[in-house]
Amino acid sequence: MDLSKYVGNKIKELRERNNYTQDYLAELLNTTRQSVSRYENGDRKANQDVLFDLAEIFNVSINTFFPDSKAKNQNITTIYNSLDTDRQTKVYNYAEYQLDEQKASTVKDNIVSIEDYKNEIELNGLASAGTGILDLDPENTEIISYKGKLPNYYDFAFKVSGNSMEATFFDGDIIFVEKMNEVINGALMVVQIDDETFIKKVYKGDRQLRLVSLNKDYKDIIADGSNDIRIVGKVVF
Repeated sequence: MDLSKYVGNKIKELRERNNYTQDYLAELLNTTRQSVSRYENGDRKANQDVLFDLAEIFNVSINTFFPDSKAKNQNITTIYNSLDTDRQTKVYNYAEYQLDEQKASTVKDNIVSIEDYKNEIELNGLASAGTGILDLDPENTEIISYKGKLPNYYDFAFKVSGNSMEATFFDGDIIFVEKMNEVINGALMVVQIDDETFIKKVYKGDRQLRLVSLNKDYKDIIADGSNDIRIVGKVVF
């Protein structure tokens, strides 16, 4: 099997499933339409950086881009072990987030001792489906009691306002955010646009930022050079 052809077919399949044009996908990848076409035709091999970006854009596992692991010895463990430490950390954090998201749909069915999940956290404000409030001044944080599992590492905690991110995050949920100044395409991030703060799936295009709600009842938000844009961080839990 030609691996480049297999990967190219997967890229085309996912692009068409999401109703993306080659031009739009090229914009998200910060490349050209010709490069996307060559990836899809198998004329150009998509390296691991491109595959990681595609996995985030399409919200799929990177293993999606590889054939039967036993047949081709291309399973995720083999790939992971071939990466340097920094890239392994990136893969691990992404996989951990996906696992937490998967568990979220069944957590209500799990009976656990509340004592195991009692914590006090500092709340920095609201991350919104509408208008959110951003206040990162440590003197203005609110100490609240939180009953739930805390992530291993986070910088900020926000309360979700509104229903635009259902059915992953609901109004009143607490989210934990790792401070980050750069956009990760397809990642759930907290972003400040002018005086409003949002939690959205974020995609970086040419001279603009597209904020996407998980609730399909909401239209995308487009921000560009006319807006004051601040990337607060990536949602880790």
